[in-house]
Order: sequence, then C-alpha cells, then structure tokens
Amino acid sequence: MAGRNFTTGGPKAAAGANGMNVSEREDLANFISLITRDESPFYSSIGKTKSKGILHEWQTDELASPGANAVAEGSSFATVDGAQVAEPLRTRLGNYTQINSKTVEVSGSKRAVDQAGVADEYAYQLKKRGTELRRDVEHDLVHSWNPSNGSGTRTMGGYQSFTNVNVVVAGAAAGYVAPSATGAGTVGTIVRGGSDANLAALELSDVDDIMQSIYQEGGKATTMMCSPSNKRKFSAKAQAADSNVQRNIDDSGKLRQSVEMYDSDFGAIRIVPNYIMGLDHNTDGTGAASNSKDFSCLVYDPQWYNIATLRPLHETEVGQAGDSTIGQIVEECTLEVRNPKGCGLIVGLAG
Repeated sequence: MAGRNFTTGGPKAAAGANGMNVSEREDLANFISLITRDESPFYSSIGKTKSKGILHEWQTDELASPGANAVAEGSSFATVDGAQVAEPLRTRLGNYTQINSKTVEVSGSKRAVDQAGVADEYAYQLKKRGTELRRDVEHDLVHSWNPSNGSGTRTMGGYQSFTNVNVVVAGAAAGYVAPSATGAGTVGTIVRGGSDANLAALELSDVDDIMQSIYQEGGKATTMMCSPSNKRKFSAKAQAADSNVQRNIDDSGKLRQSVEMYDSDFGAIRIVPNYIMGLDHNTDGTGAASNSKDFSCLVYDPQWYNIATLRPLHETEVGQAGDSTIGQIVEECTLEVRNPKGCGLIVGLAG
C-alpha cells in the first residue's frame, strides 16, 4: 500500500473524495516549542532600586586630582582649606522613567476550546507578552541608543546615553559622533557611509585602551558585553598565533576555543555575549533607521548600574470588548548609572 502523506490539518483534511483516512486520529503533541531566546543579559547583571518620580536623579562625586601638598609650618586653616573650596566636583544626574507596555486580546471561543499545549490562551499570551516586554527593555538599555527624554513619549536614556569613556576603533573615526555632553543622558550619532567601509574589526588593543581609560578615570571594568559575532572575533583574536594566549585543554581533554575571561593590564574582564546586540533593528541618536548590529561593545562594572522602578511589572485585565478578554501588561522604570566614569563604549565595529 502506498504511504499516506497528510497535509496541514491532519488526516481529515487529506481524506480526499474516498474518505479512506477519516477515522484516523491526529497525532498532535501536547506542547508548544518556542525557540526564540528569552534572556536579558544586561538587565539581569545589574542591580534593582526604587524610583519615586518621573525624573529619577542621583549625585556623583570624585576626589580632587592628586598634586603637591606641602604646606609651610604654621600655615593658617584658610590656606590649607583653599583647595577644597576651589574644586567642587559633585554632579547631579538624572534619567526619565519610560512606560513599557504590551496588550493581550483573546476571544471567548479561544479560551473555551480544548487546545494542545495550552491550558488557557489568555494566560499563555500574558506570559509570552511579558517575556517579549522584558526583551524590549533589554533592547532599549543596550541597543536602541535611546536619549533621556522627558517630553512627549518619555524615553529612558540607555547605556550609550551615560558612557563617559569612548574608544572609536582604528579607521572608523567617521562611524560615530560622540555626544556633546557625556554622562548627561544624551547619545552619540551613528554615521554610516554607503558601504560600512569606515568600520573595523574588534582588536585586543581596543579592549586594553578602554580598560586603561576607565582605570585612569578611577573605575575598574569587570564585564565586556558584545554581540555573538564580536564574541567569536574576540576569541579568535585572543588565541591567534601572535597573541601569546594558548588554548586551554582541561583534565577531561576538552579543547576550549572560547575566551570567557580576559586578564588585561588593568584587571580581569568577563566576555559576555548578548544576542540583542547582534540584531538589525536599531536607531541612532537622531531616531533614523540604522543598521548598527555588532556596532559596539559595552565595557562596564555592574555595580554602577541599577534598574530604578517607579511602577513594577503588573497585569491589568481591562475587561471585555464584545466577546474578547483584553489585558494589559505595564511597567515604568529607568536606568540609573551611579557613576558614568565607571563604564565605557567601544564603537565603530564591523559585524
């Protein structure tokens, strides 16, 4: 007997005019497989705190620059105290809260029918939309180049809005215009030529340069977050023939190609991939469409960052619209960068 090839819809749809297969049961597994990634690496790596207003503010301070400090015997209090009065270094920074939301609408029939892999369609969609919302927030934090904006639709300034130290890779000076005021919630602009010929590959020296710059500012970065493509390139560069780095073979004989920890002259740094940084959908500081996947690496210490929440993530069942149940997931939060001098940005990278 010839084999039976069932089309979408099971054997009933494929029965044809003779109805030979109409009695056969469908074999539909009782689960739904969701393949897309749901991690939020940057969001998960930083702290959490409370916000009490739409504009969340904090203060930074630093020590005066070191210098000669000899004073004459018998110097007056006013003479010794002069340096403190002359160099006020305290700064007030702030970031606006951003409202993040997803909606769900499910018909009464959809909730009533017996579905494979779904006990309640409304509950399933709420969970799915909540995961999507968390990925959206991750995108706005590390990949959207959001400025801090308090008018109209409020946006929180993302990572790029508060970086104090920037390293533009060699040959890519035309690929990035730095913000006019670092650490003030503004962002630089990604400049693209007709081909991306102005971009360059990530080099170990770029990481060393940004680590040195952060160290000289008084910070100490512990994490470099980058796209999957740049993670692979970093591993390849670190283990190149002239890099003085050897591949590690452990006791079980496993050959390790990946570089997950890099010990620079200014401390060890973890190399963490972030799949969202390898996606296309991104905008530059002007709001124009920009294909800036793989464009940057974030070099930071998580202790300087917090998600400040004004309204925690919650679900509100709006009610019925005809025969459909409508719900909304809402949260309001912003990014707190406790001291921008503890973080940096490598920009101008080719994918």
